[in-house]
Amino acid sequence: MVVTSMDKLDKRIIRTLQQDSRLSFTKIAEQVGASTATVSGRVKRMQNSGIIRGYTVLLNTSVIGMTTLIAMVRMKPEYSVTEAGEKISMLEEACCVHKVTGDFDILVSLKCFGYDECTEVIDKIKSVSGVERVDTHIVLKTMKEQLEIGL
Repeated sequence: MVVTSMDKLDKRIIRTLQQDSRLSFTKIAEQVGASTATVSGRVKRMQNSGIIRGYTVLLNTSVIGMTTLIAMVRMKPEYSVTEAGEKISMLEEACCVHKVTGDFDILVSLKCFGYDECTEVIDKIKSVSGVERVDTHIVLKTMKEQLEIGL
């Protein structure tokens, strides 16, 4: 992975976009103390370099009746963790899929509509070739869930 550097202005632009990605470049420019053309160019550069991957709506999933499921997956030694992670990533319920250290190989955060769907998703993960074990946890209460990061 190539690490792309950002200067203070890039970081101010990112922080502003994280707070409200619907702002116009003119409004962002006013907030960060730069010209509209500068902000526009910086945002386009960060999009092209992959720093900014997209813009989205943030849902309060508990309000719409979704359950958060955490799955920890252990792979059989002779199977590829990366390939299994890619297959699990294709599940529409999967929000985050991480290759991790420790007793398990893959950590997955999923959003499901109810326990029946959670059961179906667990079965889908277990059916991935090479999966040896899946430990799951239902989240009872989310105390913090945010995509915004401090820069």
